[in-house]
Amino acid sequence: MKKYLKTGIAAAAVIALIVGCYYYMTHRDTAAADDVEVTQLDQVLSRQLNQSYPPTPREVVKFYNRIIECAYGTDYDTEQFDKLAEQARKLMDDELLENNPRDAYKSQLLAEVASYKEESRKILQTSVCNSDEVRYREIGGRKCAYVQAAYFMKEGDGSFFRTYQIYLLRQDKDKNWKIVAYHVTDAPEES
Repeated sequence: MKKYLKTGIAAAAVIALIVGCYYYMTHRDTAAADDVEVTQLDQVLSRQLNQSYPPTPREVVKFYNRIIECAYGTDYDTEQFDKLAEQARKLMDDELLENNPRDAYKSQLLAEVASYKEESRKILQTSVCNSDEVRYREIGGRKCAYVQAAYFMKEGDGSFFRTYQIYLLRQDKDKNWKIVAYHVTDAPEES
C-alpha cells in the first residue's frame, strides 16, 4: 500500500510540475508580447499588399495616407524609407509608375519630406471622403474612381491649414484599384 501511495504522490508531483511549467511558459510569452509596441511604421512596412490589397478605392487612398504620414512624420532609416517608397509604388497604376521611375520617385519624395521638415510642417490628421462620395466613371473602357482626401497640417509658425487632394484610381487586370493620378485642390469638392 505504501508503495502505491509513494508512486501516486510522485506522479501527482510530476503532473503538477508539468502543469506549472506549461502555465508559466504560456503566460510569460503573453506578457512579453504585450510589452512590444507596434508602430504605424511597422504596420505599414509589414503589410503584404500582394496578399491583402485594399479592396476599394477609398481603402487604397487610406493606406496611401498612412504611408504619407509615416514618410513625413516619423523617424526611419534608409532601408525603412526604401520600403515605404516601395509600398507606395505598389498602390500605383502602371501609367503612373512609368512617369515616376523608382529612383526619381524616391528622390522627389525625399526632397518633399526635407522641405516639410525645413518649414516645420506636420501632418496632424488625414481623412478620406465617405464611401458614398466616391465617384465612379468608365474612362477608355476601364473602371475608374475619384476619391478626395483632406490633410490637416500645422506650420512652424503655429498656423494651421487644410489641403485637399483628388485621387484618380483605375482597376487593373486583377481588379485591384491603383492610383493613376492625383492633384491638389483648394477646397473640398462638392458632390
